[in-house]
Formats: sequence, structure tokens, C-alpha cells
Amino acid sequence: MTIIGVYDGHNSSASLSIDGEIVCAIQEERFTKRKNETGFPIKSISYILNKYNLDNSNIDIVAMATTDRTDINNLQYPIDTVFGINDYIDMMNNYWKPKLAGEDYPKDYAKQIFEKKYENETNFYQIPLDFYTLNVDELKIKVREVVVSNIADFMKIDEDKIKFYDHHTCHAMYGYFANPNKKDKTIAITVDAYGDGKNQTVWKIENNKFELLAESNQCEIARLYRMVTLYLRMKPLEHEFKVMGLAPYAKEKYANEVAEVFEELLEFDGLKIVHKNRPSDLYEFLNEKLKYFRFDNIAGGIQNYTEKMLIELFEKASKEIGFNNFVFSGGVAMNVKANKALGDQDFVHDIFVAGSSSDESQCIGACYVANYENNIENKPLQSLYLGTENSKEDVLDYIKDKNLNAKYKISEANNDEIALLLANGEVVARVVGKMEFGSRALGNRSILANPSNPDIIQHINELIKGRDFWMPFAASVLDSYETTYLVNPKGFESRYMAVAMDTKKEFLKDIKAGTHPYDETIRPQILTKEQNSGYYDLIEKFSKITGIGSLLNTSYNLHGLPVVNDVADAIHVFENSGLKYLILDEILISKCL
Repeated sequence: MTIIGVYDGHNSSASLSIDGEIVCAIQEERFTKRKNETGFPIKSISYILNKYNLDNSNIDIVAMATTDRTDINNLQYPIDTVFGINDYIDMMNNYWKPKLAGEDYPKDYAKQIFEKKYENETNFYQIPLDFYTLNVDELKIKVREVVVSNIADFMKIDEDKIKFYDHHTCHAMYGYFANPNKKDKTIAITVDAYGDGKNQTVWKIENNKFELLAESNQCEIARLYRMVTLYLRMKPLEHEFKVMGLAPYAKEKYANEVAEVFEELLEFDGLKIVHKNRPSDLYEFLNEKLKYFRFDNIAGGIQNYTEKMLIELFEKASKEIGFNNFVFSGGVAMNVKANKALGDQDFVHDIFVAGSSSDESQCIGACYVANYENNIENKPLQSLYLGTENSKEDVLDYIKDKNLNAKYKISEANNDEIALLLANGEVVARVVGKMEFGSRALGNRSILANPSNPDIIQHINELIKGRDFWMPFAASVLDSYETTYLVNPKGFESRYMAVAMDTKKEFLKDIKAGTHPYDETIRPQILTKEQNSGYYDLIEKFSKITGIGSLLNTSYNLHGLPVVNDVADAIHVFENSGLKYLILDEILISKCL
């Protein structure tokens, strides 16, 4: 069975499943060059159709993640792509504040903003203006008709092949079926901002059967984190990781005082997180309550509160269901420090967090749900190297076409030479093989450096990244060095940088630049040779020179842009940064003539 999975919300994406195996998955941002692209993933789907020669004759299902399409502002306009921080603040004041106060508000606020500030934006669906006057029941029917019609026309397929699947079911099944070491008796928990009328679910999984035990539309952990992100003048749905990175700098006493602000908002009703004394306008509430606290303590407070609520939720689920193995999915599962806190609990025997478990992976989850409902065995993901790839011929043709030989030294890439460059303190970009799916660079679209040199962090930021001063880089660690560097007594799976871990003090000096500068935790990619033999070989050769079985690894992109996709992207970043070395498949490009 051939299934194309589609997600058309923020971080839109498309994937391809053939007989239960995910063979391709791509985020639309990699083609449009706009971070966190929103809307129907035209370019990603076009790539999949062309690459795999797919059409109406051999596509069985187009699996659309998320059933509810009534938020037509977000469906019609790429708010989360183009809005800046000031736009979000204006929307809070001019749309949400009067709406939540029961006053007149502009229902077509997004339309007004886009016509005024972003008039060149177009949208795939083209929702008619009169839809803004429909009631919810009418809107559901009309929007579904528009969506199905547009997709069928674009993909040239029968309308009855387009199916819609519940948002949180997609999250849960992605979390479970992506696991290469899944356990039979497992609890799946999903927590996010919102999707299909829910923001939290709890599932019992046994004998490959899913039983939904609890769901809530009032679990606002993600929304609180998002609001705090905006309050700290960072971009919602993009900079939450900056708040998480800032949190360890807070003093525990003051962070706990901030956490008390959130305590009055939510409580437990069995396995559901629900409203307690939740004000109608959450943002205005936080504006008033948080103004007395310092920025780092606010970050620490929301992080502590998030961890506390999740630990209580997981423990309640474990006690009620009787299982100790978990999968965690949804946007909140992107919080690697919270995942660490969960894994540290005695009642947790195993926790798996699938790679890039936020909404970009909805496309894969939709494929898994479609397979599940059609009795097709879902095969686990062995890696996230699921995207586009460049050939040596592509690279050489581009070099010739742009006459790059006149500007740079072009030579055959050799892991022995590259390992020596890294050992000598050079920073090297690596664009090799299939592009990674999701938010983490895993060696194929990465910037690499010696992790034992703390000064390399500032150097990389000056060369290209421009990160905030408090933000850590990550590291790839060979599986043979896992027990040397990492505290992972339960053997948690960490091939996707999805769980933070403590480091062993006696070997911290080897990987210092790949850890958090304050609390010395690490977000590791534990790499096996089977996952990526070429990258493994490079780190292994580096280890023979230095005795260090790890490399600092951060994504290859200019600040504010998505991770690079193809040869043209890679060269553009190379030429617009201070980097001196770029590996493009089998070719090494150097600015050192």
C-alpha cells in the first residue's frame, strides 16, 4: 500500500509510506527557505510525486493529519511563518484581547494584516471570504470541501483517496511505531498546544492495540510555555528552545517563586490536566503576574512547572495502567530537559521520544494511522535520513556552472584529512547523503567541530550561527563511547537528540563544547555504524587522532534560515559565512587556495 502523508499546519511536511515503511519525509521549509513554513506542502509533495513516479494509478491514500479545519485564519494565512514578535504582540492586543473580553473583534484580523503587511503572500486553499460568517458546523463542511477539492486538483487524484486522521492519534502512533525498540506494554502520552480539539491524551498500548484512556482540551502546558516565550520577547512556536536553554541559569529559589504563578492555573482530574483558576485572557494574566520577576527566573519557573506537571501526569498514568514503559509525543516532547526529568524517575523503566515529535512529524504519524487502520504492519524508523540527496555529479556540475574552481580549492573529500582538520581546530560543514527529516541535524547537514575546545562555541557563532550567548550546541557521540561520556543507566534510546542527559565529570573536558555551559548536560546523538556509516567513520578517525569519540554538531544554516537542502543552499551558506571548509558528498571545498 502506497500512502502519502501530509501536514499543512505550522512546520508543514509530507512523507511517503510504502507497505508500512517510511521511505521519504521532508519539511516544506527546506524548499521555500522559510523557517517553520506553514500551509499545504506543495514543493515537498511535488518532490515525492516526481522522485517515486507516483500518480492516481499507484497512490492508495493521501493521509491528511488533523481533521478540524475551522481555524481558517491559520489555514489561509502562514501566520506562524511570517509573523515577527511585534506581529504576535499586536495580535494579542488587537484580536485576542477584545475577543476574550466579549467585545467586538475583527474576525478577519489575519486577512487585514496580510493585505497590509504581506500582500505578496498567496495561499494554496483560497478560502472564500463569506466563510468568515458561517457557524462552526457549516464551516467544517465547507472547509473540508475546499481542502479536498484543491488537493485532488493539485495531485490529480480521486477525491475519495483523501482521508483525514486525528491529530493526537497521529502523534501517539508516530511516537510508538517509530520506536526501533518498542515494548509491548506501553503508555503513550501526547501533549501539545492544540490539535483537533485536544491538547493532551493518554493511551494504553498492548498487543499492538491502542486504547484511548483520557483526553483533555484544557491541558495548557504548551500554551503557557508559548505565552512565556512571547512575554520574554522571543518568537512563539520557534524560540521555546531558547527559554529552555535559559532556564538552567535561574536560581532555584526564584524559579520556584515564578512556578507558583502557574500553579493556580491547572490541576488534575484523574489522568486529565484541566483548568483550575484559569483567567479568560492568559497573556494579560502573565503580563501582570510576571512583571515582578527577572527573565532568567521566568525561564526557570516555566521549565520547573512543565517538568513537575509532566512527572505527575506520567506517574498517575503508570499507577493506573500498571505499565512503566512510555512513548512521549507532541510539541511538549521537544523539551529535552523535561524528557530527562521524566527519565530520571524511578517509575519510568523506558521512555522513547521519536525524532522531531512536534507537528512536522504529523505527516509520518498520518501514514502510520492509515497503515494501522488498513492492517498494514508499521515498520519502525531506523533513522531520520529520509530527505533529498545530492550526487557527486550534481556537485561537480554546480561547481563547473558557477566556476567555483576559480575561487576555491576543490578536492576529493577524505575522512582522514577531514578528521585531521577537525582535530586541528577547524570548523567543517558536512552536506552528505540524504537530508535529515525534522529539526535536528544528525551529521548530513551539519557544522562539525572539536568538542573539547570551549572557545569553538564563540568561534562558530562569529563564523555563521549568531546564537544567543546562553544557548548550547549539541554533540554526536559514537555508541562505543556512550558509557565513557554519558550518564544513561537505563539505556534510553537517543539517536535523535531528543533526550538530555548528564555527563560524566571525569571526561567532561572531551565534550565540553557540546554540552550546556551552565548545567553541563548534553543533548546527544548516540550514533551507530548502521545508522550512518560515513559519519561514523569520520568520528572514529577523529577519535584515533584525539582520543575523543565525539564531535560538536550543529545544523548547517544561516541564522534565521532553515537547514540547507541542496547544493545551491550549501554553497550559498558557505559563501555568506566565515566557514573555510565544506564537504559536499565526495567533494571538499576550501577557501584556502
